[in-house]
Amino acid sequence: MFDASARHRLATALTLTGELGVPAVLGMALGYWMSDLGMPWIPDALGLFAVYAFISLVLVLVGRALHGKLWEETPQGRTLRVRSMVGLALLALAGLVRVGVWYTTTPAPLTALSAHDYEAAADLDAQKLVELNASMDALLARVEAPGAMAPGPDGLLGADKEKSLLDAWASLYDQAFALDQVRIFHEDWYRFDPSRLGRPRHLRSFLISFAAEVSLVEKAHRFVAAVDGNDDVKHLLDAPHKELGHEAQSYSKFRSEILGARDQARVQAGAGYARLLDEALDARTEANRVGAGAAWRQIDLSLSRLRALGFLEKTTESLAGDAQLLKRGFRRAWFPAQTELAEWMGDTRVRRIGTYLIPHDQLEAMEKRLEPGDVMVSRKNWYLSNVGLPGFWPHAILYTGSPEKLAAYFDADPAVQTWVASQGGEGLSFSQWLARRHPIEWARHIEGVDGHEARVIEAISEGVVLNSLDHAAGDYLAAIRPRLEKLAKAQAVAAAFDMLGRPYDFDFDFATEHAIVCSEVVWRAYRPAEGKLGLDIPTVEKVGRSTLPANEFIRYFAEEREREDRKFDYVWFIDAIEKEGRTVVSDDDALAATWQRVKWDVAQK
Repeated sequence: MFDASARHRLATALTLTGELGVPAVLGMALGYWMSDLGMPWIPDALGLFAVYAFISLVLVLVGRALHGKLWEETPQGRTLRVRSMVGLALLALAGLVRVGVWYTTTPAPLTALSAHDYEAAADLDAQKLVELNASMDALLARVEAPGAMAPGPDGLLGADKEKSLLDAWASLYDQAFALDQVRIFHEDWYRFDPSRLGRPRHLRSFLISFAAEVSLVEKAHRFVAAVDGNDDVKHLLDAPHKELGHEAQSYSKFRSEILGARDQARVQAGAGYARLLDEALDARTEANRVGAGAAWRQIDLSLSRLRALGFLEKTTESLAGDAQLLKRGFRRAWFPAQTELAEWMGDTRVRRIGTYLIPHDQLEAMEKRLEPGDVMVSRKNWYLSNVGLPGFWPHAILYTGSPEKLAAYFDADPAVQTWVASQGGEGLSFSQWLARRHPIEWARHIEGVDGHEARVIEAISEGVVLNSLDHAAGDYLAAIRPRLEKLAKAQAVAAAFDMLGRPYDFDFDFATEHAIVCSEVVWRAYRPAEGKLGLDIPTVEKVGRSTLPANEFIRYFAEEREREDRKFDYVWFIDAIEKEGRTVVSDDDALAATWQRVKWDVAQK
């Protein structure tokens, strides 16, 4: 049936199949055992396999040498046999794999986090990713609006458009920096084990980092597309603007740094890895489970926008010098003023995730001096949102006090009683009327928040909410008191209760009230109207919109504090010394100077 040659080939094939089957079965058993022990693929399993492969190949090569099969004699002299060359190549590969395993397991700020701290950091950065994208989209929509960059009859931008453009550039620059910090913090995602045990962190950090990268490229491309056709505009943006912290050529550096060929390659490489994860591991389902679904949706949106803009289809130049397509070094040329901030931020966010400098006893001492209706400003260091907001104070809050304190302050006031009766609250006290008007919110006011008593109304990313003083405080906290009668303050508190539940306004637009930003809560609460007393607090124009950064409240306090008709009186100020990790109670002179502080806290002396 078979000749001798055929039988020999068949026998050889059967023997090799059997010989290979034995180690395959043993490997399966070993793999099951290691999995049962909970051994991660990286570094333990892969490192062990690399060492075993290295030793095995050394033994094979030594054995071949002893058999005299390592070399062969040719007319040109002694040369390595092909099998020997393959063995040496595999030996080198095993060594490189072992070195790679060692490198990926070298501690990094991201991988050194405990499980609790990692979850806190990832939740914070995923939320910040959403906030920054929404804010930058709103800003770019105004820059891209028809006529926004159109020159006047003299061929130049008018003064108003020039100011609006500089405001937009300053805000985009800061928010791009904040987005880049999210990317940098998670760019060591590859150090997490991609197997079952470490895959949630590997996937989540990759998606956060890549979403920040591709969003940054998309936003930069849109801004450049909006302004790049006007040489005068480019010259304006490239001029040094000390008030913005921008050095000369900042726009040109921004443009070349983000929109180069290597950025295209990074985006394409990241998109390819995301597809691989999705197709091989059903990673989209996993992403939703671990809280990274929003990051993946942002990746899809940014990629679709970049394709529509033609960015990903452009011809790329040689990438031979770019060995790490998905890992970008810190942009020192792009952000010269923020270098120290970024270095401190990278370190401090690891040490102070979810913890703040103000101790509880200082908050208790401060609250004894507070009255319902007080205006508060706060700052939490190392929050990336600080970077994209103008001024030292990023957040404004309205103090309500506890339900008991609010009732004790307002209920017995005759003017308040008369006003409540005029609002349909005949026979009710102010607190009773407020409870009837807002039963769900009042119940939350009584119940408290996360085990803490509700004391303030503020607008945060989740919307306008009741919150505890501990949550609102942070690292710096100040309170100023409107110089108004109790009736005006009661009306302000009632107006703030009316705003509860509205979404956060990432557009920072005071012209509408369907969505509310933090300082808008205070501004609208005290805004005078027919039958409503209050404070006339002027807004300022930013990027063509009327708005009111929280820092402006302290500026008005500082500029008017010696006047008889001033709007605010000093109440309390908890100042921080970040480099010493402590806080101190300071006076009104210190508070008055804070509105002029630079927003980079590490620059404080």
